[in-house]
Amino acid sequence: MKNTKLILVEGLPGSGKTSTARYVKQLLDEQNIANRLFLEGDLDHPADYDSTAYFTEAQFKQLLQKYTEQQQLIKQYSEAKKDGFVVYYGKLLMETDSINREDFAAYDVYNISLAQHQQLILEKWSDFAKQAINGDEVYILECCFLQNPLTIMLARENCSEPDISAYIHELNRLIQPLNPVVCYLHQDDFRNAFPSIIAERSTDWLDFITWYYTEQGYGKSKELKGVEGLLEVLELRKTYEFAILEDLPIDKIMLGRSSQDWNKIHSQIYSDMQSRLSR
Repeated sequence: MKNTKLILVEGLPGSGKTSTARYVKQLLDEQNIANRLFLEGDLDHPADYDSTAYFTEAQFKQLLQKYTEQQQLIKQYSEAKKDGFVVYYGKLLMETDSINREDFAAYDVYNISLAQHQQLILEKWSDFAKQAINGDEVYILECCFLQNPLTIMLARENCSEPDISAYIHELNRLIQPLNPVVCYLHQDDFRNAFPSIIAERSTDWLDFITWYYTEQGYGKSKELKGVEGLLEVLELRKTYEFAILEDLPIDKIMLGRSSQDWNKIHSQIYSDMQSRLSR
C-alpha cells in the first residue's frame, strides 16, 4: 500500500487521542521511521495555531505603539500575512512578563471571525502539506483535522453539517499528497464513560468546555445548560464526525473502545499500521 506521511488522531474528549498518538510514535521509532509528533496545544504545531493572534496592519501598529520598548521582541514572534500579521504570543510571553496576555485574547486565531480563521487555517495546512511532501518524516497530528473545525464551527458558530463537511473536505484536498490516514477513537458508550473522563480532568477544564459548548452557537440556540447540555453537543459532534468520515475519501482506522481495552486497541493499531508505514 502507498506510504503515508501524515497520521491524524481524532476523537471526542477523553477518547485516548494523546495516548494513541504517543503509541503511534513509539511504533514508528521502533521501525526507525523518522517522525514528528505534535499534540494539542503544541506552540510549534505545523498545521494549526495555538496561542497565536491575528492583527490587521492597523491593529498591529497599535500593538507596537503600546509596547514601544518591546517592539523588536514582538516583531521577532510575528509573521506577515496578507493584510495583517500573526503574532505567536504564546512563545512571546515566555520571553517577557512585561506584555499583557489580555492584549491578545480578542485577536486569538480561535476568537476572530470564522472567515478570517478559516483563511488562516487553510493557508497553514497548505503550507504544511507543501513542506511535508518534500521531507522524509511522518507527521503525527492530534485533534486538528476534525476536533478543532467541529469545535469552532458547531459549538461556537452553529454551522450546518453540510458547511462543516465542505470545509473538512477542503482540508482533506490539501493533504491528499501526503497519503493521510485518520485514526479515530470512539467510546462505545460515551455518555456513561464521561464521569470517569471528568474525574481525570481539572474542574477548570470541565467549566471551560461546558461554557464553550453550551453558552455559544449551537448550545445557546438550544438553551442547553450544564454537563447534560455539554453531553448533548458532544454526542451531536460525534454523529457529525462519523458522517463526515464515512463520506470523506481518506484512509481511516476506526478504533471503538471501552475504558479497559488498551491492549486490544494497541494491537489493532499495530496491525493496521504495518502496510501504511512500510519504508
